Amino acid sequence: MNRRDTVGARPTLPPSLPAGASLAGGVVVASRGVGDEYLVRTSGGATVLVVLGDGAAVQHEADLLDRVGGDGAFPRVVDTGVDDAHGSYLMLAPPGDARPLAEVRPGLAGALAIVGAMLDAGRTVERMGFAWEPQRDDVHVRADGSLRVSRARVPRRLAPGERLDARAVVEAIGPTFVPVPAVEGPPSALRLLLPHVAASGERGTTIEDVRAQLVDIERDLVPPADGGAPVAGVCDQGLRRARNEDALAFAHGVTHGEPWRVLVVCDGVSSSSHAERASAAAAGAAHDTLVRLAREGSAAGDRGSAAVGAAIRAAHSAVCGLPLDAADGVAPGTTIVAALVCGRRLTVGWVGDSRAYWVEDDGSVRLTTDHSWVSEAVARGEATIDEAMQSPLAHALTRCLGRLDSADADDASGAERSAASDVAFDVRARDLTGRGWVVLCTDGFWNYFSAPDDVAELVGGAGAGASPARIARRLVAHALARGGQDNATVVVYEHRG
Repeated sequence: MNRRDTVGARPTLPPSLPAGASLAGGVVVASRGVGDEYLVRTSGGATVLVVLGDGAAVQHEADLLDRVGGDGAFPRVVDTGVDDAHGSYLMLAPPGDARPLAEVRPGLAGALAIVGAMLDAGRTVERMGFAWEPQRDDVHVRADGSLRVSRARVPRRLAPGERLDARAVVEAIGPTFVPVPAVEGPPSALRLLLPHVAASGERGTTIEDVRAQLVDIERDLVPPADGGAPVAGVCDQGLRRARNEDALAFAHGVTHGEPWRVLVVCDGVSSSSHAERASAAAAGAAHDTLVRLAREGSAAGDRGSAAVGAAIRAAHSAVCGLPLDAADGVAPGTTIVAALVCGRRLTVGWVGDSRAYWVEDDGSVRLTTDHSWVSEAVARGEATIDEAMQSPLAHALTRCLGRLDSADADDASGAERSAASDVAFDVRARDLTGRGWVVLCTDGFWNYFSAPDDVAELVGGAGAGASPARIARRLVAHALARGGQDNATVVVYEHRG
């Protein structure tokens, strides 16, 4: 076919042309878009893809495809022209036997390979001096795993020195792999595939930057060296926060022949100043106190409650002791949940709404009760959970660590500093009689998976014999796949009975 000038021709896009309608000298076989893409059988019997659009845009896309025509990832231009009834069109060789990406079910390695192929296609376009806006439905995969892009949508010439936005290319297809298979990998895989707020120091958006992220993910896919450890955790920034205000700490050991485990999770109060310092200070102080007492043999049996109480007081004092300038505003604050396991005895203490769960093969139970307005309003019968969650106070805490009512902690007197060690907390203890998992988490996780049965399902979904490291990674990845609106932290201990 001979190409005709399409510039200036104005399209009149119908909602959708029916099969059998005339278009571009052929007959419509099927619609592939909302009035703008059609599979058409030509008079010669060939099937082509016809794209309708603004004349200048159609010509621009044809120009780009002509330039990259030697690249097998992109289609060959068959013709351009103007249809008397429907305006400018671009006629392309169809994807053939390549399957639409939405129908492909790769594992995580296969998904990352497709992402790599999209970056290769982006490199080709960038070398031609263009950027383009791929959509998932444009992407097809051949039987050999190679990529076939059905068109180069909305091409744009790059300004001098400008680079193609590789993240936009990846994010066009990334959600296809969420939650499966992305949740089977590290949180960094979700961060690559989904739009997110860039972390401080995160690589940029060039093709080289994103390729480096792929390398990091492939490295993270290797099982951690301490995969056999009984305790592990993941503390992730999430997808929507500019910084991570969560913290964790954990340890394990043996004293006088009896094993002990220490788990701590903290969530800095975002409305306070230096929340990230508060959570780190609290987690460190609670961890150090519990480890010291466990090593001394002063945390076993009924002494576990006193040990956990001492750890929470130490954490509170550490937060209250953080320096604060008057310009900082509200003093630092944080939640805390700490667990101590000595032999078969589990003791959990908490302040705020970070949680602990006990998960067994046949079910799960929540060990903590949130110190929050919602929890207390529901307990008093003032509102149902659904009503309370609609309140402006839905995310308000009623307790936390730190001197949140102080304008300047540095000006506190000695008596006030001593009083800072007094903090209201709850402690709960139980004997672990069989195999199971202790799961500590911040609300960045449980906001998506609050019910004990939901937590149990995720833990069980990690597979028989899954390590605590794999379980923790999987739980955080599921939170990111649900939206990742907050920092998400999970620490897991496996009790083998």
